[in-house]
Amino acid sequence: MLLVVLITGWIWLETQPARDEAQARRDLRENVEVLRDRLGEAAADGSLTDKEIAGILPPAKPAKGLVGVTRQGEAVTVVGEVLGLGPPRTFIFVYERSVAGCYAFEVPPPQPEAARPSVRELPKQACAAGPVTRPGFDREGRQTPGSR
Repeated sequence: MLLVVLITGWIWLETQPARDEAQARRDLRENVEVLRDRLGEAAADGSLTDKEIAGILPPAKPAKGLVGVTRQGEAVTVVGEVLGLGPPRTFIFVYERSVAGCYAFEVPPPQPEAARPSVRELPKQACAAGPVTRPGFDREGRQTPGSR
């Protein structure tokens, strides 16, 4: 009986990192959905400014946050790196599994019937260049004078 308990405990401990990563990936998917909804709400008034976008996609280490904005007419494509966190664990040290993904949020032009922004996952290289300078902030993330 003791052998069964030891083997079960060992298997449970060995599979814990995979369960934590799965939880982090679920959190990542939920965060992407929340960001899509927030971008849609911000664009509902007919304009989506760079400052609104930067506020919706802030950097969250190790994810870079906002990476780029492309405008074609009234349509906007926002590229950002999003973070998902697994549950915190304590065993000698406190650690937390995290995963980051690169996503493009395509916000359609304003229409009478509100269309939700679409989301597509991009390869990690698309976000490798790093974050853009956020409006009102310098490259180090400090607020610039007169931007309040």
